[in-house]
Amino acid sequence: MTRVSRPHDWPLMDPAIFAGALLLYAFAMPLGLARVEGAPYVAAGITLDSSTQPTFWALLAVRVGQYLPFGDALLRANLVSAALCALAIALLSRLCLQACALLRPPTHARQEPRDFVHEPIAATGAALAAAFSLSTFDVGATSGSASATLVLLVAALLPGFALLRDHDHPAAGYLLAGLAGLSAGVDPVAGPLLWPPLVGLSIWSLRKGARWPLLAPLCFVAAAGASALACVATTSAPISLSKLISPVGRLAVSGIGEPWAAAVELADEVGVVGSLLAAIGIVVLATRAAALTAWLVLTVLTSLLFAHSAERLAVWAPTRAALPFAIAVTCVFACAGLLHVSSRLGRARVAATFALAAMVVLSPALDSGSSRRRTASPMRLLDHALLRAEVGSLVCPGTVEMDGLFHLARAQGLRPDLEIGRCGGR
Repeated sequence: MTRVSRPHDWPLMDPAIFAGALLLYAFAMPLGLARVEGAPYVAAGITLDSSTQPTFWALLAVRVGQYLPFGDALLRANLVSAALCALAIALLSRLCLQACALLRPPTHARQEPRDFVHEPIAATGAALAAAFSLSTFDVGATSGSASATLVLLVAALLPGFALLRDHDHPAAGYLLAGLAGLSAGVDPVAGPLLWPPLVGLSIWSLRKGARWPLLAPLCFVAAAGASALACVATTSAPISLSKLISPVGRLAVSGIGEPWAAAVELADEVGVVGSLLAAIGIVVLATRAAALTAWLVLTVLTSLLFAHSAERLAVWAPTRAALPFAIAVTCVFACAGLLHVSSRLGRARVAATFALAAMVVLSPALDSGSSRRRTASPMRLLDHALLRAEVGSLVCPGTVEMDGLFHLARAQGLRPDLEIGRCGGR
């Protein structure tokens, strides 16, 4: 299997894509609350209240973002979410570049720097295709908890790639164990997607003679403990394992069935061109790295299961990160398929790669499925409700959405005279 050649790693690609994606989200994100379902998570981030949302690191990031010297609380929370999502896109571009390295010719073949110019073009196109999908934009601009989950999941794929290419890679193994442990303090969705690969790769590497799996449990426990202690020290919330495990069981039970709706939405988000190139990429990568392809395909299927569960339970974040994560992994396959098709054109491969990358980027932007349906003017609902409430009255929201809006108003210091009740909303 071909190793990644350092002279062709394109180190400036990641910061360039991060800056571009952040500018894209900053110019396109709403100035206020975009969706009513995200209100309780923004409110929890402003007040740093993890007692109701087990997404501590995302809440901490939103809280730190409140110290920015411009905008209101909602704009700052959106900007933090956009930065986290842009970081996930930058990591995805590096992941796509590693997938491109698997398709390189053997090391003994004659290779020159110009022979690899089309690789960053394909990786950039695949990463921007994921960034342009409206599901990813919803995560990036409306929910810091979901964007933090997306960063964690995409980052965990990088050491997974390294371990499948070299089982005796201690740094990658410890990093994967640490990210899996950190997920215990981030949200209850990243765990089911990270813990099984960690266990499987540890057993596989241990059977091949690697020694890093012997210390990986210590890294996992240390990361999980640090996350839990940081949550307790910052918010004074008690540690509760049931709070993290029960949502996973509820989602798993409710998700048993046929998540065809999520699969159709995935194909619609990626677009026709991206879906066709992803199918080609699966076949091409399977011939070069069967274990890696099987892991990524299983990851997509598991993510679709969680996305289907989120739709059935009307759960917002962090479960909403499942579909963008499936889109990201599918774009990795699309990058491999794009590179395979363009490499067949000889000297025209650079122009063909650029043209196909542009088509992959524009296809999901022009046709983005059910994500185009938005909840109109959620803050107008809150303003109308606050105007109707009498001074010093007990407010019964009536629905979960309105309850989140009222808690957001309390976090912003609006109408502190009102008391939020629980009559009918929970």
